[in-house]
Amino acid sequence: MAPERAESRSRMFQVGGKPMKTWNIHVGCDFHCTYCNARRLALTRLRNSPRYKDGFTPHLVEEELSKKFAPGDFVFVGYMGDISFASRSVIVDLTARISDQPEVNFLFCTKNPLIYRYWHVVWPENLYLGATIESNFDHGVTKAPAPFYRYQAMRALDHPHKFISIEPLMDFHLATFVSWIKEIMPEIIEVGADNYHNNLPEPKSEISGFRSPWKVRWLLEYLREFCPTVVEKVGLDRLQGG
Repeated sequence: MAPERAESRSRMFQVGGKPMKTWNIHVGCDFHCTYCNARRLALTRLRNSPRYKDGFTPHLVEEELSKKFAPGDFVFVGYMGDISFASRSVIVDLTARISDQPEVNFLFCTKNPLIYRYWHVVWPENLYLGATIESNFDHGVTKAPAPFYRYQAMRALDHPHKFISIEPLMDFHLATFVSWIKEIMPEIIEVGADNYHNNLPEPKSEISGFRSPWKVRWLLEYLREFCPTVVEKVGLDRLQGG
């Protein structure tokens, strides 16, 4: 059972002073991001777990279906994968279960937010719809839709509770990236660095071309001007010169 417990020791961030919980009801992903720690875990430390017997192939984890959470919890659904690979029938079932726990907030976060439109689901009010957008540049590190298409999908999404994950933060054009996120109007933004030594293209000065702490600091300042909750994850201080 030890490998199963390893999932709960992820570097989750805090909202309102409380760490997010995870509900790995659907796991796996086929985007093959070069920096994916979840895939790495599934293929190494968790490889003897029954739920990863087929590696990182997306699938429903049926034993998680009956799981309940406490009032006030904030729950990341499908942390060990990408929820966009779930079928519509699974999403309909999940949203019904989410609606049945109105005192709990839940989060979907994906690199393919176009799926929110194609599922044709009425979203519960206690569900945050999120996307990962690590940069406004396409750095070629994933098979997921390019950042521009994720931005467009989230901007067009008509939902009161939106979430953006900027993790791992990669080099970006400051004005363009801030404009994108502002147009999306997220309620929560979390920003994190590459904490797993993946040698990603990290933020550089648009003048000198060298790594730039001020660029990350300005990004955070601008995000706080319009977003009520901007969460800096552990390790981000490295990119700010800390």
